Amino acid sequence: MKLLSSYKIAPSVKGLCIAAILMVLASRTLAVEFIPEEISLRGMWKFRIGDRTEWASPTYNDRDWDDIRVPARWEDAGYQGYDGFAWYRTTIKIPTELKNQTLVLQLGYIDDADEVYINGKKIGQSGSFPPHYESAYNALRKYQVPNEVINFGTENTIAVRVYDSQLSGGIVSGDIKLFTSGEIAPFDINLSGEWQFNKGRQYTAGATTSIMVPGQWENQGFYNYDGYAVYSRIVRLPKSLAGKRLVLVAGRIDDTDQVAINGQVIGQTGNFNSRNGRTVYAEFRNYFIAPDVLKTDQDNLIEIRVLDTGGEGGILEGPVGIISQDQFRKYWKNKRRF
Repeated sequence: MKLLSSYKIAPSVKGLCIAAILMVLASRTLAVEFIPEEISLRGMWKFRIGDRTEWASPTYNDRDWDDIRVPARWEDAGYQGYDGFAWYRTTIKIPTELKNQTLVLQLGYIDDADEVYINGKKIGQSGSFPPHYESAYNALRKYQVPNEVINFGTENTIAVRVYDSQLSGGIVSGDIKLFTSGEIAPFDINLSGEWQFNKGRQYTAGATTSIMVPGQWENQGFYNYDGYAVYSRIVRLPKSLAGKRLVLVAGRIDDTDQVAINGQVIGQTGNFNSRNGRTVYAEFRNYFIAPDVLKTDQDNLIEIRVLDTGGEGGILEGPVGIISQDQFRKYWKNKRRF
């Protein structure tokens, strides 16, 4: 038997073989590049002035709405002198390959306040609306998108509610896109999203307001507030996690914090009891949860108590959630490689 290398191959055949190999390699390269790290959302969106809650719904028919360019002042689209509420809507197909990635929706700069919905679920807010109006016109909008609200592989509806008090209005400037910010943490309980919030050092039932986590509190109706505040959320522990060693990943907090579960303090970073202590706003918080702290047969109250001594404040960045200790180690070891 002769080896293949002992045969002579005509130059034309060699050319065809090489071309075929290059085509295969190219197709594989294209398959990899098809998975985008970011998806641009600049261009034409649907737009209507006014304010109705059903405009957040993915099933709402916006076919007769006006077209408007994003980003741009709505005055430049013919709404000169208009101050008040308006809504933007668009659709986006998000590839299935991004399912294990942390996704962030960036909407540039919005004048003045906004709420953002994906498939009818609120994912973020900057500023606040009348009657307790606060502008956030100078804040760059970046909203982490919970994976559970996304329809991967098919269309998703983005709806943005905007309030403008005077002068320019709308999604006025900046880079408008959906982008990935790394592999998603394999949480057993994902705590990104809506929390309750109250000023002061202690949780006050009945005196809270909704706030999105992560995100600085100045952009969510607490402009220029420095001092103590409490984030609170009720969680149920699945029986499958009973007795396991768990970690509460609390994100990056500005400035110092103290974390309690069912009234029991499980950890703190910085000097929570002093406004003059060392600030640790650059550190990500991770706290071990003893096996008997979270109960499987009842609601569990998680409190993240925060002291901000100046500038921006709150739970600024994720990830935020509860994760097993083994998965916690694997996630951060893998993240340090990149």
